[in-house]
Amino acid sequence: GSGKPLLMIIGLSFSHLDWGKKFTDRLAQNYQLILFDNRDAGLTSKSTHAYSITDMADDAAGLLDALRIPKAHVFGVSMGGAIAQQFALKHPDKLDKLILGCTLAGGTCSQYGDISGVMNGNLLELLFTPEFIMSDRPALEAFLKETTPFHSKGEALRRQLQAFATHNTCDTLRNIKAPALILTGDQDIAIPPKNSDVLANKIPNAKLEAIADAAHGLSYSHADTTAQMIHLFLQQTPKIEATLMNNQLLDILRTFGAYAQAFNLLDPAEVEKFFHTPSMLMTSDQVAVMHKSEEVLEVFKDLMDDLKKKKFKESKIIGELQTTQLSGTQGQVVGVAKRFDTEGKEIEHFGFTYTLRKVEDKWKIIAGVLHEPETLSK
Repeated sequence: GSGKPLLMIIGLSFSHLDWGKKFTDRLAQNYQLILFDNRDAGLTSKSTHAYSITDMADDAAGLLDALRIPKAHVFGVSMGGAIAQQFALKHPDKLDKLILGCTLAGGTCSQYGDISGVMNGNLLELLFTPEFIMSDRPALEAFLKETTPFHSKGEALRRQLQAFATHNTCDTLRNIKAPALILTGDQDIAIPPKNSDVLANKIPNAKLEAIADAAHGLSYSHADTTAQMIHLFLQQTPKIEATLMNNQLLDILRTFGAYAQAFNLLDPAEVEKFFHTPSMLMTSDQVAVMHKSEEVLEVFKDLMDDLKKKKFKESKIIGELQTTQLSGTQGQVVGVAKRFDTEGKEIEHFGFTYTLRKVEDKWKIIAGVLHEPETLSK
């Protein structure tokens, strides 16, 4: 991609392939991505001796030097998030903004989860929720078949585990000066979400975002939502950062992202909870005004039944979302999406405008309009 450099550090055992193509393609629209394999993983050579997480942070800094990139945003996930913390502490001059995903501080201030799936091969249960596995098992199994051959095994995995055990930033996180975004999945069993609370509380200039119904593999299961949250964070300037946070733009975006994920399940009950009543849904051939929950369910049942006949698989956001806070209690999300069938063929291409209202501290959709993509404002 092109734009500011974004160094991405993957987690325990995994290679750069495990980010998932959809996620990296989305980020590459706005950033120059730097993907690499850690020591003892992927295409990087095997180590001949033990090492620490700090050594792995030095590897990342050395890569930037080799590429003649003086400074970059850094996104680390899981063990990669531990490496990114050490990078921020030891190489602050090379760091622009920091993103930490599904990770922890280590030491005695952390709550450790179940990572046995790395050792016994039960990666689906480690990375995703049961609901997501059920809805997309064939694609997930194909993805793991592609990526697993590049995972650390045997002595290489043991060395990575030993390095991860050296990580402890409980008493030094306060020294991280870079703006930081902390991401977690609220269903993560590998590194429980409470660890992200610790990071957000100890890093001085940090913002925490929990992605609903996401587990440890959120960059794959919630690729659009995760990428958009990262992009919104990275495009903020220090001058407007506090204003954007106070205006709850990320809360609006998070709600819309969760709604988009729920829609892909083609279950009316899953999307009904995102709508306030009364609300409205307008398409090119109908206007539905929904005064109660039963009417929301009915409207979406008809819509989703039609999509099932077309062998719908998923909707994808195309390009950037325009997220605006209209007032203290209203916001708007504008964008373009495409719908695809199970063979990857395009079903529909449309623009959308969703208006949300804050009701009892939750953002709810009050109006959705689907329209021709070219009618979007530039």
